[in-house]
Amino acid sequence: DLGTAIYPAILYGSVIFGVGLASIAGARAPRQHLGILLLLVCYKSTAVLALLGLAWLMAQVPHTRPAAPLRLRDDAALGLTSAKSDVIADVVVADLETLPEVTSASAVLRGSASRPQLTLKLTASDHADVRALLNAVQTGPVARLAGALDTTLEHLGVQVDVSPQRRTSDSVTL
Repeated sequence: DLGTAIYPAILYGSVIFGVGLASIAGARAPRQHLGILLLLVCYKSTAVLALLGLAWLMAQVPHTRPAAPLRLRDDAALGLTSAKSDVIADVVVADLETLPEVTSASAVLRGSASRPQLTLKLTASDHADVRALLNAVQTGPVARLAGALDTTLEHLGVQVDVSPQRRTSDSVTL
């Protein structure tokens, strides 16, 4: 079962196509040219597989630039709504820093409004339950962001650093 993955389907399709092409061409070629024909098919197959592998590797490299302003609504009747990605990321950071276990946070939003990618870096206190913290992040700020963008995140990356520091505050509430 290949599922929705496109690269294995392309790979298997290329192999089947190459074998079929070699068998058709081999049946019509004189015997002395079969070795050369097979060698050429192997070289071409290797080149196609190398290009597919390179494309897959390039897709795995994370984007380093923040997203361009996100167009959330683009309807002539309703008007245009756009927001800068760093402003949305700042809102997510403010939301993350309300979690009791988080001492500091940073966020970068990449991609487009229809395919957003969020990368988070959290610093948590050493007494925090990391699994519960990740669950709170997923069901809290990340879910609210997805709801605001009216889509699911294409990619979510979370780095959690554990530190013995406690959250400090400039004020005390009695």
